[in-house]
Amino acid sequence: MPTPTAKFLASLLRNYILRTGKDWNSAAKTYDQKVALREDFKPEFLVGNSTQHKRILSLYLHWRHSAGLAPERDMLAGQEDGDRDAPLCEPLPHAVLIHNLRSAYNTGSIFRTADCFGFSEVNLSGYTPSLEHPALKGTARGCETWLKSRRWECPLDCINFYKEQNYAVIALETGGTDIKAFEWPEKFLILVGNEELGIAKELLDQCDSKISIPMQGRKASLNVSCSFAVAAALKSK
Repeated sequence: MPTPTAKFLASLLRNYILRTGKDWNSAAKTYDQKVALREDFKPEFLVGNSTQHKRILSLYLHWRHSAGLAPERDMLAGQEDGDRDAPLCEPLPHAVLIHNLRSAYNTGSIFRTADCFGFSEVNLSGYTPSLEHPALKGTARGCETWLKSRRWECPLDCINFYKEQNYAVIALETGGTDIKAFEWPEKFLILVGNEELGIAKELLDQCDSKISIPMQGRKASLNVSCSFAVAAALKSK
């Protein structure tokens, strides 16, 4: 098979599998429909009735190999070299509340960062995407399946819950204390908000501290998932 054709078929499978959040049956059906429209493609290019996970992933790997390419890492989520069966330490008394975040990609990225830096819990509220969102699953790379999480009808209930557990509530927002000079408490809940609007005043009023990442360039702020990663990394030092 010509290399460009194999590469194209692998790309199709990757796109549909990731877009459907590893819904293998839907991915196979969409892939087959696309391939069937091409008069230059042969029947053996189809997935067909065998729509099990292993069959589809094997076909993707076959096309990548035929094109002389290795599989992309995001197709091996949960099976990546270096992933552990268990964390190196017990979950830390650190949590995050994600309120009214539009992007499922940002939300999934926060899940992955929280896992990497030992956070014990991720909390969702408002119109933050659900755990079933395909883009969240694709970005979280499996972390949403083992990291403890819960959804709150009211973010204030979440904040009060953690305050009752003696957690400090910290807003990650512009106009706060320089994060490099901030003294982190032992137990804390980080609050992150909407990409454009930030954290609502009624929530900020309930926070014990507000911290910010100083900007050296022309932009006034950093992407919310990147900001959370910076905060989590600085705390881990």
